[in-house]
Amino acid sequence: MKYLDGNKFLMAFKNGAELVTARKHHLNEINLFPVPDSDTGNNMSFTLKTTALKVDPDSSIYNILKSISDNAIESARGNSGLILAQFFSGLFSKVNEKNKINTKDFAKAVKKTVPYLYNNIDDPQEGTMLSVIRDWAEKMDEKGEKIDDFILLFKESMDTALKSLEDTKHQLEVLRENNTVDAGAQGFIYLLEGMIDYLVNPEKHEFLDEEEKADEVIAEDEEFAIRPEKLEHRYCTEVFMLTNTESKEIKELIHDKGDSFIVASSGERMRIHIHTDKPDYIVSLLRDKGEIIDQKVDDMQRQSEMVYNKKEDVALVTDSIADIPLELIDKYQINVIPLNLVIDGVNYLDKLTITPDYFYDYVDEADEFPSSSQPTVDYIYNKLEEIADHYDSILIISVSEALSGTAKAFKSAIKTLKNGTKKNINISFLDSKLNSGAQGLLVQKAAELIEKGNNLDQINDKLKDYRKNSRIFVNVNTIDYMVRGGRVSSMKGFFARILNLKPIISLDENGDGIIWDKAFSRKSVNKKMLDQLKKVKDSGKLEKYNIVHADAEEMAKELAAKTEKVVGFKPEYIMNISSITALNSGKDAVALSYLAE
Repeated sequence: MKYLDGNKFLMAFKNGAELVTARKHHLNEINLFPVPDSDTGNNMSFTLKTTALKVDPDSSIYNILKSISDNAIESARGNSGLILAQFFSGLFSKVNEKNKINTKDFAKAVKKTVPYLYNNIDDPQEGTMLSVIRDWAEKMDEKGEKIDDFILLFKESMDTALKSLEDTKHQLEVLRENNTVDAGAQGFIYLLEGMIDYLVNPEKHEFLDEEEKADEVIAEDEEFAIRPEKLEHRYCTEVFMLTNTESKEIKELIHDKGDSFIVASSGERMRIHIHTDKPDYIVSLLRDKGEIIDQKVDDMQRQSEMVYNKKEDVALVTDSIADIPLELIDKYQINVIPLNLVIDGVNYLDKLTITPDYFYDYVDEADEFPSSSQPTVDYIYNKLEEIADHYDSILIISVSEALSGTAKAFKSAIKTLKNGTKKNINISFLDSKLNSGAQGLLVQKAAELIEKGNNLDQINDKLKDYRKNSRIFVNVNTIDYMVRGGRVSSMKGFFARILNLKPIISLDENGDGIIWDKAFSRKSVNKKMLDQLKKVKDSGKLEKYNIVHADAEEMAKELAAKTEKVVGFKPEYIMNISSITALNSGKDAVALSYLAE
């Protein structure tokens, strides 16, 4: 094969993507660097397969590489996915506009891509995919001067790539300790193997059956004793945007805000990857640098705990409407699915890329009143599939189905999961019929029951009893936000304003929003809420309560002090509410929630 055209390269690329996908579980197993979050296989597979699906056949090698470059930037996931995307972006930039390419020119383009790749990674590490790509590229360039057959060129360069892969065992301490190769580097080798397989046997179609079996054997044979140290940064954060801003400017803006920082770009398409503790801050810095199209945040701490340090065999999952502090989320290893908040066309992830630190300013600056939406079924499915790989059972507690489509999305994802590869996973779903602080208390109770060794049936029975007797009461500063968000009718809002009434917002037994009572001042609202709490306390059924607020910390503390005097013990916690809940309650709202037997 003296020349490589666009269609041949695309078919080889697709074959490589299929092989990476077939062996993704093995890549997850050996994923130890830069953090042991067990998702390198998932990220590389998603990046390559999604890219391959988006690229239309074309006889021009230039056009195919351009399309792969553009779509890889858009589809890239994780450290490894971003490096692959940047590699193909660099390769495209080094290929002249032509229909087909010979071995010499292709090899030179590959070699010239290496500096481009290193320059776009903030802290390139040897002993990773970068080392293998560099060593392979140098051998390609050397052999390309003498070999005019692509099959022979790839095969002879592969020996160097395999040696470089083996060398990664000794270049990074974590890999030396576990006597394993770098997962990203191994994934790149699988990509090359798949491409070579197609070039050698273009008529072969069923090689994946054998590879999938091989993958299972590999995964079963590999065991690692490593227990990871504390992560430097918690959240793997990615932003895909359309921008005319230079990569250099983006680097200067955020390179020191975390680690594992990569900027991958192709034309006006740019994907930024960084490990950070403040995804919301990263997005705030980027939001005026272009049009943000997509945001992705993975909690690497929770991912690592699933694999190496899970506390229970039952995984607890809820959504971001449940207001429960991070300390308790971490104590019980709770998995939180974020809802979406759309502000001027940009989709933010609740409690991850949008938090009270920025929410109120964003709303004030918005051209249109923001809206919220449930997470997609696919998003939930992928999260549940990941959890199901490591737990015997899953308990899901959602925001009230009467308030949000999140519950239906959970149910659809569960159905898909149980009809697919996880048929035997024991999953229990509970509509909390609550929200905010009340939902948070129910989730906290579920975590305590799991910790005590209750099975799913026992937990469900107990939670349903608590659900019937638990409430939330919200003291809002204005009803306008609820009217704009559709929670309260315009007519009711009109009369409330005319009469200067302060409503007490709650949920009925079905979990739907209601005006529970009214008063002529917020002080009187607080008194009515405390009177109700005292009745529950006097009945002997009160177990927990909390105070949550919409950027009204001082008011919340005042209410907590009064509440403590009434019931005789402190609240479980005081915290700022979900930005999505704040969208309906408005700024300065304060809520009292309780959990009762």
